[in-house]
Amino acid sequence: MKTDYRGPRPTPRYRIGPQIIPIFCVGLLTTVPSAWGAPHTTKNQQTGLVTWQSEEAGFSLSLKQLTPDNVSALYESMGASQGIVKGVAAYCVFETDARNLSHVPITYNVTNWRAVTADGVEHPLQTKIGWQKIWKVLGVNYGLTIFPAAQTFQPGDWGEGFTTVKLPPKTKFDLTYTWSENGQIHKSQLVGLQCASNN
Repeated sequence: MKTDYRGPRPTPRYRIGPQIIPIFCVGLLTTVPSAWGAPHTTKNQQTGLVTWQSEEAGFSLSLKQLTPDNVSALYESMGASQGIVKGVAAYCVFETDARNLSHVPITYNVTNWRAVTADGVEHPLQTKIGWQKIWKVLGVNYGLTIFPAAQTFQPGDWGEGFTTVKLPPKTKFDLTYTWSENGQIHKSQLVGLQCASNN
């Protein structure tokens, strides 16, 4: 299956028609030391937003916090209605990047991923397919902004977009995620993630 994004990674951007909309904020990054088995964490000193990144068995996954204001500004810039803007901004949203760093194809499916909160409850992510169903009823489609729901990455392939889960700002959780390589299913966690807030 062909990925949505291929080739050397440029500065993360989305192409919406003739416009190119930058997603990441520019700022200085500091590295927070992480224990063995814990995700690598960086914090943007300008915005205070944190990125969690893990690399295991040739699969790299990173999630960067986005505030509700960040999300609202993006969809407003694409001409989305206030109903759509508020609908997405009500979710906990992360800018997500996944890569195949191995020498064989890797497959993932977001429907199998779960955000596990401190009370032990597993929260499914709202996938690209789920958002497209909502937007289809409204006669619009902003699917390009959402992380692909399922893909097979060939060696060197990568993809990016938003991952979303219905949790309030400042909620902490662990992301349990899976992927497969040569028919073998791998399972891991990004530990200590937190939904961003506007303050």
